[in-house]
Amino acid sequence: MKRIQLSDGMPTSVRRVELNPKTLNLLEKIKEECSKSGLSYVKVNKALHLADEELYKEAINKNL
Repeated sequence: MKRIQLSDGMPTSVRRVELNPKTLNLLEKIKEECSKSGLSYVKVNKALHLADEELYKEAINKNL
């Protein structure tokens, strides 16, 4: 299996000041949609985890 780069070498703790404008925009959109969903924190977290897993698999498949 081909490896893909999962991060750009940044530490596991990321601060807003380290993000570029497009990434900040994505962050705000994600937070807004999570808030509008009305779901509990646990359910939102599960959805975010699953979305991350699916995006990871897509990234791997693109690099095959």
